[in-house]
Formats: sequence, C-alpha cells, structure tokens
Amino acid sequence: MEATLDRLKIGILGLSQIAGTAFLAATLAKALSDQGYSPAVLELGRGGLFDSLGMDKLFVGGDFFYFHNAVANDRSIRGRRNELGGINWALIPSEESSTNLDLYKKIRLLNNLVGDVIISRMAGLKGEELWKLTWEMDKIIVVIDPLPSKMLEGYELLCELKLSELPLIYVVNKYNKGVNRRQLLSYLKLKNLKYIPMIDYKAIYGAEYTCRTPYDIPEVKKVLMRPLSELINEIIGM
Repeated sequence: MEATLDRLKIGILGLSQIAGTAFLAATLAKALSDQGYSPAVLELGRGGLFDSLGMDKLFVGGDFFYFHNAVANDRSIRGRRNELGGINWALIPSEESSTNLDLYKKIRLLNNLVGDVIISRMAGLKGEELWKLTWEMDKIIVVIDPLPSKMLEGYELLCELKLSELPLIYVVNKYNKGVNRRQLLSYLKLKNLKYIPMIDYKAIYGAEYTCRTPYDIPEVKKVLMRPLSELINEIIGM
C-alpha cells in the first residue's frame, strides 16, 4: 500500500549514552519504508550508522552523496538522495566526522532533505543547540535504556524533558525479562511508555556483517514488527 503523508520531522534522542538511537533510527526507517512511506535518516550529532550499515560497500564508485560536507560548503542539496531500501540516508562517514555544521546549517539540512518522514538522530548534541533543534521537530522520541545505571545517567535530562512542552514519545529500548517493570515505572514516573524488546546480539552482529539493518533480518523483523507498528501509529497520529 502506498502511504501518503505531509512532511514530518522526528527527532530521536537518547536519555543516556548507548541507549540505542542508531538501532531505533535504522529499524524505524525500515519499518516505515515497508509501510509505503519514504523516510530519511539524518545524523545531526554523532555519526556511526554509515560504518555499521556498511555504506561504503553498498554505495560503490563514489555514488554516496555527502550531505554534511555539501551544506558546510554552501552547496545545494535539493533533490539529492542516497536511496537504499526505500530510505534516504544522510549519514556522517568517518571522513566527515570532523565536519562541524553550525545550528543554522543543521536546520537547513533538516528542512531540505528529501523524504516524508525525516528521522533525525540527535546523539551527542548538548546545551542550547540540542534544545533549539528539538523545537524544529514535530515529535521527539526519547530512547531509554532500562539499565538502572543508565537511567541514573539520564536523570537530569529526563527532568528537563518533563518540564518542557515538547511533543515527546518515550520508548524503553532493550526491554527484557531482567527488567523490574514496577521499579522502572516508579522511577520514571511516565505514562504511555512504548517498549522495544531486547534483540539477540547474534542477529545484530549478523546484520552488520552482511551490511543490512537489523530489521532486514527475518527473526528481528518478527519480534519488532508489532512494537514498531504501534510506534509508527503514535508518530503519524493514527
């Protein structure tokens, strides 16, 4: 089924380090593509997806368009795409890791990227830049690692988010039987949490070795299809 949608900007923000923003950005984009949308994945802060997805092997012959470098040098990005799997990938390759875009140029990149759902990974952003970029988004997905030490790490940010009036969706990533749900809910004091189950690391490693998103692995898709569909419904407003 071909989905139609006005352009939607979704930020993905980790409550702590290694909460799983890259994993969620890639799998959510693939699930959206499977539903007929034309998503884009944009890295606004720290990179990482270019290498983990093996983009250097998938885009051979210099076919990968370097969005961040183009914007840094005031070149046009209108209509440009790195399409793979129905997704436009605006990622930061290792050689672009030092490309430092100011806030204005990051907003320009966000607002001119081709796609009907722009998924912006905001890992590594801090301070005023982070908050100004969050207000550019239609919705923000806050990714929570339920490990107690990781929730403590993100406590200050959680308090700030609760006081904001941002359109937030809280997602508990890596949810598994070892998590004490009662203690989790008591600590977070949040309602309407979404849960993404812990995925077997064997599948994660297999995806990276074969240059695929985890969602391309059948056993991962089977586990994630329902929770990601629920998350998409929340994002789209269905």
